[in-house]
Amino acid sequence: MSAAVESDDEDLKTAIALSMAGNLAQIVPQRMKNEPAATDGLTSQSMPKVGLAGIDRHAMERDRLARFASRKREGSISPPPVRDTRKVPRLETTTVDMPSGARLNMFSTLVQQDQATRKSATANAANLNLKTKTVPIKDEFPTVSLKLRQPELEYPHGIVKKTWAFGHERTGDDIKLEEVLEPHTLRTAVLSAFQWDPDWILSKLKIPPNGGSTKCVFIMQAKDETLRQQMLRETEHQRSFLRLCFPPMPGAVHCMHSKLMLLFHPTKLRVAIPTANLLAFDWGETGMMENSVFLIDLPRLPNDTQADKSTLPAFAQDLLFFLEQQALDQDIRDGVLNFDFSATTRMRFVHTTGGTFHGDEAARTGLLGLSRAVRDLNLQTAADLHLDFAASSIGSLHDEFLRSLHSAARGEDLIASAEATAQKAKTGFFQPPAARPKTTAKVAPAAVVGIRDLFRIYFPTRATVQASTAQAAGTICLSRKWYENMSFPRSVFRDYVSVRKGLLSHNKILYARGRQQQQLSQGQSQGQGQGQGAGRGQDGVEAAPARPRDVAWAYVGSANLSESAWGKLSFDKKAKGWKVGCRNWECGVLLPVPEERLRGATAREGKVERAVVKKESVEGEGEDSETESDDDGEGDFGEGVGEREQVMGMEVFDGLAKPPFECPSREYEGREPWYFQERMR
Repeated sequence: MSAAVESDDEDLKTAIALSMAGNLAQIVPQRMKNEPAATDGLTSQSMPKVGLAGIDRHAMERDRLARFASRKREGSISPPPVRDTRKVPRLETTTVDMPSGARLNMFSTLVQQDQATRKSATANAANLNLKTKTVPIKDEFPTVSLKLRQPELEYPHGIVKKTWAFGHERTGDDIKLEEVLEPHTLRTAVLSAFQWDPDWILSKLKIPPNGGSTKCVFIMQAKDETLRQQMLRETEHQRSFLRLCFPPMPGAVHCMHSKLMLLFHPTKLRVAIPTANLLAFDWGETGMMENSVFLIDLPRLPNDTQADKSTLPAFAQDLLFFLEQQALDQDIRDGVLNFDFSATTRMRFVHTTGGTFHGDEAARTGLLGLSRAVRDLNLQTAADLHLDFAASSIGSLHDEFLRSLHSAARGEDLIASAEATAQKAKTGFFQPPAARPKTTAKVAPAAVVGIRDLFRIYFPTRATVQASTAQAAGTICLSRKWYENMSFPRSVFRDYVSVRKGLLSHNKILYARGRQQQQLSQGQSQGQGQGQGAGRGQDGVEAAPARPRDVAWAYVGSANLSESAWGKLSFDKKAKGWKVGCRNWECGVLLPVPEERLRGATAREGKVERAVVKKESVEGEGEDSETESDDDGEGDFGEGVGEREQVMGMEVFDGLAKPPFECPSREYEGREPWYFQERMR
């Protein structure tokens, strides 16, 4: 083939690639199926004229044909120009052959059209703003020096990093998507997210059309069977390197929100749990949004051996349970068993599985799963546990949900507590108030600490969003009708202001700080389930120590602050047992602050952000009590309560998952939060 023909083939590929990146919503799927793949006979009626950035594709094709004719005449007179092999155009690594490219193009269009139906027009417009305000990025695969160190276990003990953001200095605690994927040695990539840009993520991978051999499994949302079948049809020609997995979404399940990466390399499995979707702006390429990601590198077992599933650490068992519930292919789940999970002993995989569950399955997911993880790691605490939650989406909150989340974070067995409460209500139902036996038992602090004094929720104000680089965002979600509801806990909100100026946040990070007591009350002991006495718990974790100690841990994952994300516990009258109902798929990781870090943490918060236990009569049990900063916190609850008035500062997380926002943060003080469904004023 002549050099002139090769050049014109590249022009054709360039035109195709530009059309793939343009506004594809105008293309009708059925029309693409009926039209021939060749482009020479396309007219302006059969092909949209305008592509990326207003480029006239019809004119480009006409000019290409003219250049082809001209070069063919001049081929014997002047040789083609010499290429500079040092600068490989980006399109040479991202374009694909026409038949498969057209299918991928239609698949990407189908995915984006479905995603547009999940949000309002105002939110979609804000997201389009995040996508279109692009910046020039040198988007190349990692260099040779990076390839040479890829086989090593870069993160053998796990790490939390911020996503890189264009225009901001790199300080060693951030990471690019390419650095997460390590595409040059990546054999199989299992990826999941709520929102996707398939063309963009495939351009990051060395799949066969890009000159590599990486295979992909996309775990995606598709509640409707018709949509699932259509997505499968559009990718059937890529089945050799691309599979699709659709987790079950029965009944009230409406959101496949989990974000998980299983990256299989020759010598390791990298497990990555980001808060980011698979979109360019979520991974910092537009310099507007920040996220976080947990990574851990697990070595391959020697001699192609497989681990015994029953002896795996709890992290691996819960991960495999989650993958099985998502209906991920058996060969992928079997492949996970080829790696050593021993480094995960002091962490837990926490998930929410979409659906309704009873018994052991209920105990493994949602709030109950969080509670179990806290107990397994011996992180259960007294009532004055402080929770700081940075979220990008806020549900219809009320104090009851905050109490449930707080109880789970303390390690309380929610089913045992619910049963005890129900039994107590039955016992005194037929007795008049005067005849009910009076008790002198001390009320557990959990009943009388104002729950709103123990929570801080970090979410940006309208002013903060409008002052950001993006100025708007459709993925930072809160509804005015919820926020202005009388029962909504507005007082717990703090303005999320990134430490990197101008960035908005899509993070979901829960920070917990408290103190484990020497002797727990009877109510707390009942709430801790079995196996919490002397001895050792799961994975050899020691049971409760004899002396009080500080406790701190962080959750990083996909779960926002809503009942949909964490599930709701209720009694199933038909089954005569407790059940948990979850409307979302979520996953994350719970990471304890190491003991040595806790021993070295001497900073304490002041009185403004502390909860103080007050005395309360038995008749007022269950209601929120007022708090006073001048109360000494001592009284009816035994020794040690006064010592719990102060709690470790947020600096304790600096070596684990350093808060990416300003701390302490401002209260709203009359300012409005960002309402994603409202147009900017």
